[in-house]
Amino acid sequence: MTKVIFFGASHYSLPILQKLLTLADFQVPLIVTKTDKASGRDQKITPNPVAQFCQEQQLPLLQVDSFDSHFLSLVSSYSPDLGLCVAFGPPFFDQATIDLFPKKIINIHPSPLPRYRGATPGPWQIIKGEENSAVTFFQIDLLPDHGPIIASLPLKINPHDTAGIFYDRAFQLAADHLDTVLKNYLQNPTQLQAQDHSQKSYFPKITKEEAKIDWQQSPKDIYNFIRALNPFPIAWTTVSNSKQQILKMKIFSADFDSATQTLTPKTVQIEGKNKTNWSQIKPYYSLS
Repeated sequence: MTKVIFFGASHYSLPILQKLLTLADFQVPLIVTKTDKASGRDQKITPNPVAQFCQEQQLPLLQVDSFDSHFLSLVSSYSPDLGLCVAFGPPFFDQATIDLFPKKIINIHPSPLPRYRGATPGPWQIIKGEENSAVTFFQIDLLPDHGPIIASLPLKINPHDTAGIFYDRAFQLAADHLDTVLKNYLQNPTQLQAQDHSQKSYFPKITKEEAKIDWQQSPKDIYNFIRALNPFPIAWTTVSNSKQQILKMKIFSADFDSATQTLTPKTVQIEGKNKTNWSQIKPYYSLS
């Protein structure tokens, strides 16, 4: 029986965690996630999806802000064999934490490493027009998304995928192959493939300010940008109304006609108003 400590903080972590809990050859003595944070306009303290799932299922949960001496002592007391990290983010793993696990820590990253390292591989692959991606299992070391590769599962990026849909498909693919990948790794823990660091690419998070649409780009590039920024931070532009007021408008989705190379906003939301279809409000607003 292999004892696995799971690290995750996003709803994208859940398919992997749920699958791991069903595998007969693996035991999960502890799940590690982030401390509850204030979120939303009302800044309400809410548990993240992993914490909420663990509380509902009465699973052993530890919420942390750092890998301090208390954390190291507690995790060590479980005598774990392996760590598994999915959509956890900072704090990043230091050597003391990695060394708690004789079989090291595995991370699951939705890109063909070493390409698209960083926290937002899904959006950037869509922005760049990629059609072929992968889900990479790799062994964590001290540098971000840098460690040797355990397995790479090919994955297509569909023409209408949003970043959210792509991530859902990517982590479900990882869940479907989790048992096989983990067992193969444990049988051959040193037979790994070093990343070709000369081929690396890294892309940062996209801020809300950077989510503004550049209408000088091609309609196809704008379409990719809109779907890449859904569900966060959502692409936006400005519109003017009949009073010549300039208002911010989010664009959640759009239609792209490849034959005519034209783009039409679809689901939109003007600041202070509810979501609606652009076709319903187009007579009253002009894109600016």
